[in-house]
Amino acid sequence: MENHRLSLEKSEDMTFGCLVDKYDQLVASSFGSNSRILEKHLTEYSAKTVGKALTRSDHWLTQEMIRRFEGAKNPRDVKLNRDFVSTHKARVCTVLERIPIGKVTTYGLISNHIGSGPRAVGGAVGSNPWSIFVPCHRVVSGSLAIGNYSICGTLGENGSSTKRRLLLHEAVPIEEDKIDSEALWNPSEGD
Repeated sequence: MENHRLSLEKSEDMTFGCLVDKYDQLVASSFGSNSRILEKHLTEYSAKTVGKALTRSDHWLTQEMIRRFEGAKNPRDVKLNRDFVSTHKARVCTVLERIPIGKVTTYGLISNHIGSGPRAVGGAVGSNPWSIFVPCHRVVSGSLAIGNYSICGTLGENGSSTKRRLLLHEAVPIEEDKIDSEALWNPSEGD
């Protein structure tokens, strides 16, 4: 078994964290306003997946996460360690990675595309281990309401404002709390 490296960095009102393996692959990422909760979340994720203590070190992936959160238009390539996710979650995340910037899709459209139930898709989206890098914030309900967003592995009162912030950085058209239907992307229709 290998140790994961934990990199944490604060930017404005948020702390960003990445778990990285010995091959510089991203194992998990998360962010939130409470650095203590963030560190606990990523430490528990590491213990659950490899069962060993973390080492702390800075890593470029944390800076890349901040860049993406702030709306960087030229993201660097990131290799994801998919060893710790189920086949179903990996299939859902593959669809999420294809959602174009400036677009959203729905749980129902993803479930139709991969032949799964919407609740199972919702569970996979809600437990996406690669926040920001795999854009789960681009998934909304069929009503196109912005909805909530998981921060540090749990839904919270700041979730929907954070999700709104991310979508606005990506120029997704929003009116009040609904996404304009012009921004809807259907994974079954391709890119």
